[in-house]
Amino acid sequence: MAGWQSYVDNLMCDGCCQEAAIVGYCDAKYVWAATAGGVFQSITEKTGKVSLPTV
Repeated sequence: MAGWQSYVDNLMCDGCCQEAAIVGYCDAKYVWAATAGGVFQSITEKTGKVSLPTV
């Protein structure tokens, strides 16, 4: 898991992304890594989905 978090942190370091997450698919439907405190952390295994706020 720590390796995936480093990848997300690297995506965020240049300021081009507001948020990032790596999420499993098929047999591993959970958040492997995400921006700390972000909405992507609310992705659940049950739904495999996240509701994004409208702006």
